[in-house]
Amino acid sequence: MDSSRWFSWLASAVVAFLAYFIVRFVQVRRFYKDLPGPPHSFFWGHLKVLGETYALFPSNIHIQLAVTELMKTYNLQGAFYLDLWPLGPRQLIIVDPDMATQITVLKSLPKHPLEGASVDPVVGENNIVTTDGAVWKRLHNMLAPAFAPSYIRNMVGMMADEAMGYRSKLLKMAESGEIFKLEDITNDFTFDVISNATFGFSLNAQTKRDSIDDFNDLLHQSMIVRDSWNPVTSLVARRNRGLASQKLSKRFGDMIQERFAILQQDNINVSNKRSLTILDLVLRDHAEELRRTTSNTSTILDESFKEMAITQIKAMLLGGSSTTADTICFMYMLLSENPEVLQKLRDEHDRVFAPGIDATYALLKDNFNKIGELEYTLNTIKETLRLFPIGCTARCADETGVISFKGRQYPVADHLILPMQFAMHYNAKYFPNPTKFDPDRFTQDDFVRTAWRPFERGPRACIGQTLALDEMKVLALLTVRDFDFKIADIKPSAKSRVGWNDLDLKYGDRAFQEYVFEAKPRHGMKMTVKKAAKLA
Repeated sequence: MDSSRWFSWLASAVVAFLAYFIVRFVQVRRFYKDLPGPPHSFFWGHLKVLGETYALFPSNIHIQLAVTELMKTYNLQGAFYLDLWPLGPRQLIIVDPDMATQITVLKSLPKHPLEGASVDPVVGENNIVTTDGAVWKRLHNMLAPAFAPSYIRNMVGMMADEAMGYRSKLLKMAESGEIFKLEDITNDFTFDVISNATFGFSLNAQTKRDSIDDFNDLLHQSMIVRDSWNPVTSLVARRNRGLASQKLSKRFGDMIQERFAILQQDNINVSNKRSLTILDLVLRDHAEELRRTTSNTSTILDESFKEMAITQIKAMLLGGSSTTADTICFMYMLLSENPEVLQKLRDEHDRVFAPGIDATYALLKDNFNKIGELEYTLNTIKETLRLFPIGCTARCADETGVISFKGRQYPVADHLILPMQFAMHYNAKYFPNPTKFDPDRFTQDDFVRTAWRPFERGPRACIGQTLALDEMKVLALLTVRDFDFKIADIKPSAKSRVGWNDLDLKYGDRAFQEYVFEAKPRHGMKMTVKKAAKLA
């Protein structure tokens, strides 16, 4: 092809692309003409108003903060649209709990591909978090027995053992008086708990760092890929992410293969689902199928099954560690500035268990079910999750392309649908005086239960919520009476950044979660800790 013909072809392609873009641009902008949302610009869509909203907050906030500011500023109720095309997904933001229930409980809409684009590179495709349909149902049925409340309660003793290791770290920090990142040591604790639930033994993140360091590197490289505009930086991060993923897959693959060989060689009974670890549940059906095939006595897993197993194990370890650690960090932050809540918590622990830590630990190990008597502790955790939810689910349209609610039709084809629990949690209609840290609000008869949804609701609700809640109760029981936390390097705001949230007057920018893989504590939640008066 000579140069003139090549240039003519290129020019034609550019003209065709520009023509398509202009037509599409007009179609998208006109779509939102009469739909609810913040002020809409024909040129900018909602990009400009969203950018101005982000500028009100510290850097790298989670979108749930910006969306709530838009809802408050423009009095947006029920649901509203965000037109971020072509730089971002077109969105329907749901801020009404009944409407959120409609798309998550009454008819659970499919997960949006963007959720897969975020999670899949970290844990692998076809994981329980981002799949839908028959694949998700199979995975859910396979893993759900490991998260049954009765099974979780039997892990309380293990949680207590891990919590005592966490206490020893706090004692060292209290003796040194050093500033430390609470998120780091807390993530070690939660990683050890979920690894115990997964493998039947701890990966010892609190003492060794192999697996958790590789996991953290994998997440770090994924954030660089997501945030970098530099193609070279992104390319290097993708390579490093792949290497970190391969390293973890090799380690977990060897552990999976070893366990499968033991199950087969020792003919271990896997019929009772409620007594199995997460890994054994993943291996169960495959092992039983081979046992039914008398001619096949192999103890070697085929690669496709092993890859599936590795993916689910990664998903469990990721979902069961950092998110719980985030909530624990915010709980300690809130308790550090709310002595009346802290005292009620301590009083409950003395009353239900025993005044001393040794007696409490012994009683907890002897009677796991007593953890269920910590009602105020549970409400303190729930209130922490209300004020600092870790994110929201991402859904997409079903075959109808429409959501009907209270007589109105919301077209949602090609839209990201976000039930925004953060906005509901800060709505005074559902939670009066929403910025007040008040665990007692959950004992009120008029508490709107469907408005509290940090784990989401419906069949796609967080499978590990019972584990997370019991884990946090155990840790609170074994720490809050003996340690006083103080936020380090804090700079309270002289004037709140936004009118509906005054938490920064007390906590500074720590009041605004940053967007890493989820909505996390800012800068790792730097703290100091000292022994409480009676322990000292």
